[in-house]
Amino acid sequence: MAYFPGLEGVVVKETEICHIDLENSKIYYRGYDLEELAERSTFEETAYLLLYGKLPTRGGLEQFKAVLRGNRAPPQHVTAVLQHLPKSAEPIDVLRTGVSAMAHGEDLRDRSPEAELARGVRIMAAMPYIVAAWHRIRTGQQPLSPDADSHAEYFLKALRGSDVSPLEARAMDVMLIIYAEHSMNNSAFTAVTVASTLSDMYAAVTAAIASLKGPLHGGANVDAALMIEEIGDEGNVEKWVDAALAAGRRIPGFGHRLYKRGPDPRLRVLRRLAKELAYAKGDTKYYAIAQRLEEYVTAKLAAKGIYPNTDLYAAVIFKYLGLPVDINLPTFAISRVAGWVAHVVEYRRKNRLIRPTEKYTGPIGLKYVPIEER
Repeated sequence: MAYFPGLEGVVVKETEICHIDLENSKIYYRGYDLEELAERSTFEETAYLLLYGKLPTRGGLEQFKAVLRGNRAPPQHVTAVLQHLPKSAEPIDVLRTGVSAMAHGEDLRDRSPEAELARGVRIMAAMPYIVAAWHRIRTGQQPLSPDADSHAEYFLKALRGSDVSPLEARAMDVMLIIYAEHSMNNSAFTAVTVASTLSDMYAAVTAAIASLKGPLHGGANVDAALMIEEIGDEGNVEKWVDAALAAGRRIPGFGHRLYKRGPDPRLRVLRRLAKELAYAKGDTKYYAIAQRLEEYVTAKLAAKGIYPNTDLYAAVIFKYLGLPVDINLPTFAISRVAGWVAHVVEYRRKNRLIRPTEKYTGPIGLKYVPIEER
């Protein structure tokens, strides 16, 4: 029986959702070039595409946005749960708890793909509020649910409690598009695995958030931000990197299971966006650090198949948008939930319980010895 550590190279399902073209350094959502979507689309339109399999008409998009607006505030008991959590709780853990709590009080007997899709849209709608409300609660402020035209603008307003410039809203919108889907990653696989048992969408997304938290998955996003803050100045990059490598440490923002022959293709969009924000805000320090990191670490590690990934410039963008570092990861989840829900619904249409096996390497035939004789 063949053994594939980490299930690397194992195909777990057929999909029409996302294609990663490693040969041409391209990513496609439902056949559409991700870079074009980031340039010309919106998160709402892209989420609709991922969930329903086609770009919406104007009327369909407005209806979808109305559903999101109508479900931004989760059930009241979810906010009550947030009010009683320790202020030291990590935002990603609070989001996981909040999504799980959304299931309470709902009749979950209908497990059809259509019912689960509707639940997924409600989860997507409420996640920005949960994250923003928790940040305000832990800092002694009242949660907000402001008027906003877009998912991105709503999240920034609810989090910061201040106006959002068109550039900031668009930057967050692009970030949500870029992070919305990335094939059968660990969190997507986790969501699908849970859903394959015919558990509900709340359970699947809760499990996916738990997966995303890990430092080998979404948690690397936070590590990249902390690294850039620690380096402090582009002139310190070489010294910091050399010391980290000498100590056997990973360099956050670099390396990916898939991208061994070149940088993550999403980097092209994020690099341009980070530069635009830096110059618009008159503060190029963080962009300059990331740029120098990209140059120096690539020169040292490209021969080992280690290239920059999305986390490098995402950390810079989130910094310019005023996000506290520990909000970066749940912001990732606010975006990626579109992909999770799409994968769950797709899999459930041809559901088969995911139940892999294992290769046993332990002893056989041991004799039981009473405890008095051990």
